[in-house]
Amino acid sequence: MASSLIRGKYVICRAGNDAESSVIITDGAVFQRDGLIEEVGDYRTLKASHPTDEEIGGSNDIVFPGLVNAHHHGRAVTTFQMGTCDDSLERWLVAGWGRRPWDHYLMTVYTAMQMIESGTTTVMYNHSLTPIATIEEDQNTVLRGFADTGMRTAFSISFREQNRVVYGDDQAFLSGLPADLADSLRSYLAAVALPTDDYFALFENLHRRFEDDPGSNVSVLLSPANLHWVTDDTLQRTKEAAGRHNAGIHIHLLESSYQKEYGFKTWGKTPVAHLQDLDFLGPELSCAHSVWLTDEDIQLLAQSETTVCHNASSNLRLKNGIAPVTEMAARGVNVAMGTDSTALNDDDDMVQEMRLVNHLHRMPGINEPAVNPHQVLRMATINAARPTSFQDSIGALEEGRRADMVVMDFASLEGPYLDSDINVVDALINRGKARDIKTVLIDGRVVMNDGEFPGLSKADVINELKDRFSRPLDQATLERRGMVNRLAPYVERFYQSWNQMEAAPHYRYNSRT
Repeated sequence: MASSLIRGKYVICRAGNDAESSVIITDGAVFQRDGLIEEVGDYRTLKASHPTDEEIGGSNDIVFPGLVNAHHHGRAVTTFQMGTCDDSLERWLVAGWGRRPWDHYLMTVYTAMQMIESGTTTVMYNHSLTPIATIEEDQNTVLRGFADTGMRTAFSISFREQNRVVYGDDQAFLSGLPADLADSLRSYLAAVALPTDDYFALFENLHRRFEDDPGSNVSVLLSPANLHWVTDDTLQRTKEAAGRHNAGIHIHLLESSYQKEYGFKTWGKTPVAHLQDLDFLGPELSCAHSVWLTDEDIQLLAQSETTVCHNASSNLRLKNGIAPVTEMAARGVNVAMGTDSTALNDDDDMVQEMRLVNHLHRMPGINEPAVNPHQVLRMATINAARPTSFQDSIGALEEGRRADMVVMDFASLEGPYLDSDINVVDALINRGKARDIKTVLIDGRVVMNDGEFPGLSKADVINELKDRFSRPLDQATLERRGMVNRLAPYVERFYQSWNQMEAAPHYRYNSRT
């Protein structure tokens, strides 16, 4: 049996909500055998009692739980690099249809490598629009890419069946376009229009593939993309399927102010209130973004034990605002964290994302609330583990959990000087960088050590990507890009009549008076 002892000057076993509730061992170690943690404790005690095949880390390192990226769409090469500049979400989504095709395996391997380099060991992966002719092949290719890197994966296909161009009826929008543009758009939408029955069949087949393997690194979730993109009947069907299979549900929710207004236009209430009416909220549900929440929405999310997946860099880049994380945390909402892929965090760097979250939620004023580094690390570990279906197996370094962990050079954090009273979690969030990570383990297996990936070459992957992207755009992509450019003013015009009222923010950062 393969075993190892992972040592650290500090072992962060579990992130709490503050220094008092975080569990940290000084000069500690984790003993794992065959991917399971058997004991955590004092280094010398464990070394004496557990003969081991390998010792990892050392007296100048930090050991902490593998990070969990709770909302991600893959891709690896940024949307900016692929020609889609940052913009308001609604225009950006349509502009993205003009990006060139990519190799799903290469992109997955590359994005997984970047995540692993920044300490991510589990990803909540949400597969976006794919031509229906290849969607089953594409999902298998993505899963193979994650498997080859060792990445633990909560997988779902993001499903849309209506309002796919703007937040309004597809046919009504098409009727206002020039005939040739409407025809081009119809052809594109038809190519990615997955029938509802086929979507549920894909879920059923994929879930069946992994559900009987307790040691599997894959869980399968359902994912109606957002309330405006699916019908209430599909939401009800999703809830029933999740109950039958004990599966999680992952959706986008209230990412932009237009999505909030869509709720009032459609149901006379917020989307969260509508989900409550449908009995859709609950501990099996995780909601990406959740920026435009009312106080009542936050209370409903807390009472129902629904998870919110916070995506700070994405929300900033797409002009969506800042989610009220401090208020959610104060009311007991389970707040997780994700990067939303390298589309919107250029390096898929969870260490960088944690620092951004720590700095972003700090409202001016001596007595105003602010998140602390312990809460931030918790958002990226134990909180983020909950919606993945691996919740009892990852997110903390405790007996019986999977041996997913990160070894970081503490000497780099404290050089040239760090006061001895500084808590190690504070140091990690405020000073840690991905480049300080030495070793990453998933299921007790080293998947990255000193920048090298066993059995894989990052340089080869990058060179292959460079070669693929150096090829001229094909005619179909050029035509699709032309279609997208022509669509832009019509999309913008659609939202001009929407009421963007003066809002009362959860946070106050400055004043005109």
